[in-house]
Amino acid sequence: MTANKNEVLDFWNKRAQVGRNAGTNDFMLKRLEEAALLERIPRGAEVLDIGCGNGSTLIRLVKEKGCTGVGLDFSEDLLVLARKAAIDNGVQEKVRFIQRNVLELGNDLGQFQYIFTQRCLINLATEEEQRRAFDSVLRLLRPGGCYYMIEAFTEGNTALNALRETFHLEPMTQPWHNRFFELDKVLKWADSCPAGVQEVSHFASTYYFLSRVVYAKLAADRGEALRYDSDINQLSLSLPPIGEFGATKLVAWRKPA
Repeated sequence: MTANKNEVLDFWNKRAQVGRNAGTNDFMLKRLEEAALLERIPRGAEVLDIGCGNGSTLIRLVKEKGCTGVGLDFSEDLLVLARKAAIDNGVQEKVRFIQRNVLELGNDLGQFQYIFTQRCLINLATEEEQRRAFDSVLRLLRPGGCYYMIEAFTEGNTALNALRETFHLEPMTQPWHNRFFELDKVLKWADSCPAGVQEVSHFASTYYFLSRVVYAKLAADRGEALRYDSDINQLSLSLPPIGEFGATKLVAWRKPA
């Protein structure tokens, strides 16, 4: 099934009702994503957050790293949450939240030294749309700037499911509104775009292995309901990434100066 953009927009407008966890129920994974960006984006940077959702990552960058920036999202309901959160955190003078479709970014935003997405481009319906959005993102990147592409990839999900199968666990499937990338294909985009791959990080691999395999098996054996904040899952956040498990990965792109 390929979802159309109106169905996807309706989904995210409804997700806004969840509030703090509107972007994902897996708040532990979200914490890992934010940590990866906080580690890489320097203090005082001007950043663009495409698919900002409720604005939580951008607001953390402003509060903890002294950044300024712009957040874009196509769901006005999510942007209402983002603007309120900015006011609640006293950073409304340092951020702007604008309604914008990633396929229609326009030319009025200027360019940024740092841009990031968090599971944004996977909401597009086709590979062609994803590549077009990627090219649009790079047009907003200054020479010497970095785009941190945190998206979902099929290879990591396949590796994870191979482990789950050994424990007779059901495979992890793509959400109906997502189209996962193929990492090998994405890396080849470097041959035809004005940026090169600086880094591929499997930053969430240990978390996926412990939460989706080890903890999932223990909970199944015990007949327990799964919890994102289980002791095992929390422990995984303090461990270095091991292996290449799980869909979520970071690909860092840098434009030549």
